[in-house]
Amino acid sequence: MKANVTHKHRRYAKLGSFLKEARGDQHIKEVARHLRVTVAFVYQVEKGDKKPKDRDIGKWASVYGLKPTDLWKCLHRIPMDLVATLKEETEPVPVDPFSQLTDDEKSELYPFLDFVRWKISQKASNIRI
Repeated sequence: MKANVTHKHRRYAKLGSFLKEARGDQHIKEVARHLRVTVAFVYQVEKGDKKPKDRDIGKWASVYGLKPTDLWKCLHRIPMDLVATLKEETEPVPVDPFSQLTDDEKSELYPFLDFVRWKISQKASNIRI
């Protein structure tokens, strides 16, 4: 009698398939060597069973030729390095807080704003019937 085989939901399937596609023809052994992890771990990540540690997301993105924010999007999380740059306001926020930002400060906010816009669009697309 044949056993009923069920595939468990892969928790990091989106991240895994994104990385596997980005790897293309590059051999998995080369990727593992550059990341200084085992081939088995790379395979598990690309399969969607595991994910790299948060602190290593930038390294993985670099090896795969991707932007770290794209990997964070696959995980549906805000990049922690962006969160860490936010400061607690000690004074009341002006009506238009962006009017007081320097050009450098505005440019630092763009990746965060792109992520927020993307996240909102994802929520909107999930609500559509």
